[in-house]
Order: sequence, then C-alpha cells, then structure tokens
Amino acid sequence: MAKNAKAKNAESVAAAEAAKAANPKPVVDLSMKPVFVIAATVTVIVSAILTIFAWPVANAKPHDLPIGLVSPSAQFTQSLEGELNKAEPGAFKFTEYKNKDLASKAILERQIYGAIVINDKPEVIVASGANATVAQLLNNISVQLSEQLTASQNIKALVIPVNDLAPLTSRDPRGLGLNAGSLPLVIAGIVVGILGSIRLRRTHQKLAVAAIAGTVASLAIVSILNLWLGSLAGNFWLEALVVAVSIAAVSTSVMGATALAGRAGMLGAIALFFIIGNPLSGVALAPEFYPGGLGDFGQLLPLGAEINLLRRISFFNFADTSAQWGTLIAWLIIGTGMLLLAKAFGLPRKR
Repeated sequence: MAKNAKAKNAESVAAAEAAKAANPKPVVDLSMKPVFVIAATVTVIVSAILTIFAWPVANAKPHDLPIGLVSPSAQFTQSLEGELNKAEPGAFKFTEYKNKDLASKAILERQIYGAIVINDKPEVIVASGANATVAQLLNNISVQLSEQLTASQNIKALVIPVNDLAPLTSRDPRGLGLNAGSLPLVIAGIVVGILGSIRLRRTHQKLAVAAIAGTVASLAIVSILNLWLGSLAGNFWLEALVVAVSIAAVSTSVMGATALAGRAGMLGAIALFFIIGNPLSGVALAPEFYPGGLGDFGQLLPLGAEINLLRRISFFNFADTSAQWGTLIAWLIIGTGMLLLAKAFGLPRKR
C-alpha cells in the first residue's frame, strides 16, 4: 500500500511539473517600449490641440473688414482709403454711403462693423456689441485721423469723437463674460452627448435628454450671462431658446455620431465641436481676423452661430438672424438624423 501511495505521489508531482512546463508563467514585459509609445502619443495629441487653438490666433489680423465711409467727395474718399490701406494693407473692405444715417443703419443691421464719417462734424461710428476688438481698432483709427487732419489743417488740435451705436453693457463693458462663457456653452452639449451615449440605449431617450437637458441648462446659463453678469442684454427667453437649440444640436450630433461609429464617432464629434469649433467661433476676434477663411468655417459650426446669434439678439434688434438660426437647426436635424439612421440599422449592436 505504501509503495502504491508513493507511486501515486510521484505521478502527481510529475503531472504537475508537466503542466507547468506546458503552461509556463507569462513573462512580465519590463521593456520601455510602452512608455515611449504613451509619451509620444500624448505629445502628438497635445501639440495638435495647441496648434489648432493657438495658430489661428497667433496669425490673426484683419482681412476685408467691412467698414463704411462717408466723405464730402469721391476724391477725398479715394485718398482716405489709400491712407488706411497703406497703414493696414488688406485689412478693410470699404463701402461708401451718402450720409451718416445710411451708414448707421448698415451698422445696426450688421452689414458693416463701423463707419468713418468725414463732414462738417467728423466722427467714427463703432458697435462694440458686434466685436470689441474691431471697435478698438476703429477707435485707434479715429486717433490717427485726428492727428492727420490736425496736421493738414494746421490747427492746434482736432479730436474726432467715437460714437458707439451698440455698446456693451455697463456691467460687462469689455464683453469678457460672453468670451469666458463660450466654453461652457459648447461643453454643455458635449457632456449631454457623452452621458446620453453611455447611459441611454433607446433613441427616444436620447432625443428626450437633448431637449430636457438643453432647456434646463439654457435657463441656468442665460440667467448667469443676462440677469447676473449683464454680458447679454436681449430678450431673456429668446436667448434661452438659442442656447437650448445649440445644446440640443451638439448633444444629438455627439450621440448620433457615437451610435453610428462608436468611440471614433464620439471623438470625431468632440474634436469638431470643441477642438476646432471653439477657437474658430469668433468669440474674441471677428471672423475676418482668421486666415484662409477659417473664421467663415467657424460660423458654420454650432458655437460660432450661437455666439453670433446671441450678439445680434442682445445688441442689434434690426439685424438679420436667419443664417444663424438656420445653422443651429441644420445641426439639430443632422444629429437627429444620425440617431434615427442608427436606429434603422440597429446600431449600436447589442453584445
């Protein structure tokens, strides 16, 4: 019996050793290759994001800014255009107006950013509500014109006044609140889109969360920007509708892209709306400041259209808003369409 037990033990040990030989312990990879891959990946991603954010701003300068001119004669107008083009080559696109009233009307309708009026009472007309940077640029021009006219007329001093037809509010005279608030505006839609993609399975749930979250968030956002900070000065409910539609447009697009293409679709939508759309939205600089038509492209994305529309509602009651509303609604339709398309194809697939 003892011999049999010893034989069995020996067989067990041999079997265990054979099993170990057949299934050796995995060797831990202690090489540095994964470390370098992660470091290189992060560097590439951060460099790309920094380039997208910083390059347009670093290369920003005015291109064909629409400016009005009112002067006593065509000869004087040509001379003035020549002087301004010499000082800022290619910066302005001039439109001549017969009188100050017509130029002012064009400013309030957002056809031009401002106007230079040279008559018995010279003045420079601006609209800081459209863009504070452009208003400051025109303010600087008024100083230069004052110096030139003073020298040409050989008088002691001539100061050309600046008339702001659409000033920013007294509580936010530099427009910094809306500039800073642009980031939460786009992040709100992205967060709703991400959470809706992760937590919700049914299409009607995703559409519902876009509508409900967009409405609730818009009331909070506009309460802060309008009622508290005074960065917006238009109709509260209309501004809230703008923000709600924008949040719904972004969130449905993120959820729709995720439903159709998974994680790649989600990352692509986030990159488009945040990494590309945020720096090109025209919040701090007018679209005409960005090189290569990038500013115009930014206005075709939700944040650019939203900011432009909020400014028009707040400071320009007579300006046309159809293009901005059309852009936001188009993105809402695109997002909804992607969700319905994913539903029709049974996406995402159940595991």
